[in-house]
Amino acid sequence: MAVILALFTAVVYGIADYSGGRASRTASSASVTLVGQSLSFAVIICLVVILGDPIASTHDLVISAIAGIAGSLGLLAFYKAMSSGSMTVVAPITALVGTVVPVAWGLASGERPGVVAYFGMAVAVLAVALVTDAFGIHNVKTPLSIVAMAVTGGLCFAVIFIALDHTSPDAGLWPLLALRSVSVPLILVVVLSTKKPLVLHGVSLKFALLSGLLDSLANGSYLFAARHGLLSVVAVISSLYPVSTLLLATTVDKEHLHKAQWVGVGCALMALVLVSAG
Repeated sequence: MAVILALFTAVVYGIADYSGGRASRTASSASVTLVGQSLSFAVIICLVVILGDPIASTHDLVISAIAGIAGSLGLLAFYKAMSSGSMTVVAPITALVGTVVPVAWGLASGERPGVVAYFGMAVAVLAVALVTDAFGIHNVKTPLSIVAMAVTGGLCFAVIFIALDHTSPDAGLWPLLALRSVSVPLILVVVLSTKKPLVLHGVSLKFALLSGLLDSLANGSYLFAARHGLLSVVAVISSLYPVSTLLLATTVDKEHLHKAQWVGVGCALMALVLVSAG
């Protein structure tokens, strides 16, 4: 069950990220995040009321609030990177960072994966170098600022994975409600501080709303997956989301990967599989 939920999480996360990236091309990433997360917040409130889950413990609410802060910062950085750079470069970097950190956390907590997992981590480093064209194989390199934002997004998403994994099994959907209760106001402050009008319409608005809705669906799926499986396994499988993002970017937007980048993407997927197997 945990593996199935984690795979579903990966697919939905990938589509959500693609949608957010598309919306951010014609609107500010902060505005896109605010609109999407606001819809998500409203949906979660309705679900909590309908399900009637008892209020979660203070421990669960605090941990979820921390995840909310990380999530809002991560989405802002990730969408900004997606709108400024190639989706086929940004998504794998964020996924790899978001995978390795939870695995490292698991190691620090006493988990001991096999040699295969350690080999997978080494392959992950190579994958990042290839995908970002660090070796200069292609003439057009990804700016360091875009790579930094992608890494920041990955770190923040890793915090979400770790935090939600530490919530109680009987907390219901309250962790997601607490998460959004913090992230939405924080993003609103960011939007207001930019002093730019919140203008979203047409395709941008549709993609922003879709990204928020799918992001909550993925978070919910991950929450239940983490409750039924190990963090090191669920987090790795969930981090396969760049597959659906890349598929949409290459088929819908006609983005092209260069040979070295294709190798990097292959290494990224190999690294995720190896870490999971280990």
